Amino acid sequence: MNPITSFIKRYPQGVFWGIAYVISGGGYILGRLYPNDLWILVLWGIFLGGALVTRIANGKTGLKTYLSRLVRFRAGIQWYAIALLTPFILGFVAFGLNLLTGAKALGNFPAFGSLAEVFVFSFLTIALGEESGIRGFSLPRFLVGRSAFAASLIVGVLHAIWHLPLVIGGEESLVFLVNPFCAAFLFTWIFNHTNGSVFIAMLLHASSDAAGGFFGEMFSGSEALMNDIWLGVAFIVIAILLRVFAGRELGRKPEADVATLATEQPVLAG
Repeated sequence: MNPITSFIKRYPQGVFWGIAYVISGGGYILGRLYPNDLWILVLWGIFLGGALVTRIANGKTGLKTYLSRLVRFRAGIQWYAIALLTPFILGFVAFGLNLLTGAKALGNFPAFGSLAEVFVFSFLTIALGEESGIRGFSLPRFLVGRSAFAASLIVGVLHAIWHLPLVIGGEESLVFLVNPFCAAFLFTWIFNHTNGSVFIAMLLHASSDAAGGFFGEMFSGSEALMNDIWLGVAFIVIAILLRVFAGRELGRKPEADVATLATEQPVLAG
């Protein structure tokens, strides 16, 4: 067996996250050196990286499962509502708490058309790139042999680190890293109730970006930072509530776990 193939088969998660971090750091640096809106498309490399590693590590059957998560549309309407509305609810909570603690809103409410544009753009680029790999490739593997809470903790840390270039480059504050970390528990909870749907995870991600665009222009300076802090607090509360009320398995039923392991073990191994 080719030594590279053997290495990928033995360490699929490490190879995948290595690809993800190279894309995150390398893409960000190239984007700063040579500004162009098309650099956002490098995020599709995470999707392609997950597909490549899956194909090598788990064959055609594994790749079929990986791709199928993108088109798992069947889920209760409540999960679509949760995915689409939760980011705006958290944003409104942070917005309200910021006002209550003395901040003054600038009143720069974007038009609905602008929000829709951000949502569609994110769904087809950022959400597709990130969620196909992080929730479609990495999360199912971490769920094997671990509680859903533990798997989410690992994914949350890795995803927060993935966003470090934005903090180092000054585009986001350090407190921003709390959001992807805590959001991992929300994503897993929804994932467990939607048959592992990456499609719905993409909706949640795109809605988060749209909510960020909606609330992002309402404050400036230290008040904007305070709003980020309140949003981080809201995400922390969500993570705590999910642990308390959904349990360590975040809604994953034992019988469903057995079925998953029986049908997807070749895909998840490693």
